[in-house]
Amino acid sequence: MSEKCLVSNNHSSRNAIRHGLSCTTHLPLSGTDQAETLHLELIRIHQPKSSEERDCISELALARWKTMEFDRQLDLRAQAESAQAGQIFDRQMVGQFESDEKSWRSSPRFRVEILGNSFYGASLFEQLWSEILAALNSPIQRIALHQARNMALLVGSSCKIHDLSLDGLWLFSRFLKMEINPAQTILAWAHSSDTVLVAGDSQFIDHHFLNISDPAKCYKELHDRARKEQSYWLTRKRDLKMEYATRRNQFIEMSMGTGLGDPNRTHEARLALRYQITAQNRADKLTRRLDGLKRHRNLLEYREAMAQERESRRLERHSRDQLTAYDITFDEQHDDDLMAVELDPVPIDLDCVDGKTEQESVETNNPQVIVSETFAPVVQNKVLEQPIALESRLQDRIERMMKGRNRSERTRIKKQVKAMRMEMAATV
Repeated sequence: MSEKCLVSNNHSSRNAIRHGLSCTTHLPLSGTDQAETLHLELIRIHQPKSSEERDCISELALARWKTMEFDRQLDLRAQAESAQAGQIFDRQMVGQFESDEKSWRSSPRFRVEILGNSFYGASLFEQLWSEILAALNSPIQRIALHQARNMALLVGSSCKIHDLSLDGLWLFSRFLKMEINPAQTILAWAHSSDTVLVAGDSQFIDHHFLNISDPAKCYKELHDRARKEQSYWLTRKRDLKMEYATRRNQFIEMSMGTGLGDPNRTHEARLALRYQITAQNRADKLTRRLDGLKRHRNLLEYREAMAQERESRRLERHSRDQLTAYDITFDEQHDDDLMAVELDPVPIDLDCVDGKTEQESVETNNPQVIVSETFAPVVQNKVLEQPIALESRLQDRIERMMKGRNRSERTRIKKQVKAMRMEMAATV
């Protein structure tokens, strides 16, 4: 089983050799500069930021080069196929023309219109009338026997004497009248057209060909008829040429990709088209992948910027909390110092007091009692006024501290205030 699989894999790996398109990454020397130009242009446009983006750009440059190369090969194949299709169309039209011309010469009465409706048939008729007109315009002003026979065919008449139509009789009668020896010309005409002259043919010929009296008038009539027919078929030829070109282009367009009936050419065309579509799909897929990497790159840059912004806000909040804690500690210390200052006794001018109470001290010989009685009202007033002012200042301070704080900070401040009040109460 393993040997069969190995043989199958080896056989499938050589599939690309038959059509000349390698399934591996291969860059010929002729495409190196072009691929490098595409690579540099993609780098300039997308500005890769990571190794994954650079690898994607390298693959995209190679895929686009392959797409361009396959397009070029398809164009060359299409040009070659178009040229071959045009040749096939021309060959078919020439073959049809040869068949119609042969039928026209054998039966002109029924084939002249069919042959005249084709481009090659109109070209033939215009050429024959131009030769007849040139012969009439020559210095001898005469036409040959084969030209006279072609004139009969051009007007849809047989060239045989017994099968001439009215137009054929009209043309041959003028032609014979212009001849120097009409009898000899009639014999040559009968021989060239395989006509056997019988009894009574001389009277028929004399009646139709020899009773015309004026050769100059015959020349003028033949010349006018030839010029008119040549002008008509020249115009017809131009119209049919445009129609022929249109039909030829349509045949070429309809033959594109069909192989023109050749199975090998059809297979190669389909295979080349499939590889071109595969390369285009590969390039589109890599383009979408590169766009996704660029969007991811923008997302990463946005996330990094948001992370830096969050970190800056965190550091700012941390510094503000530290500053707030420092302010609270400083305020607590300041309030403790303030309370300590406010609870201290008010200094009293002892000299003044001694001056005022010296007489009383002498009289009572008890200075300590006198000092106590003197200082008692002052200390009592200071103690009574101090808690009221301190409470008001503390309340103002607490309101300022709680302004703009969250719930946890307010709870912490209340605890500190409660502890401070307990300490103040114990001190008093």
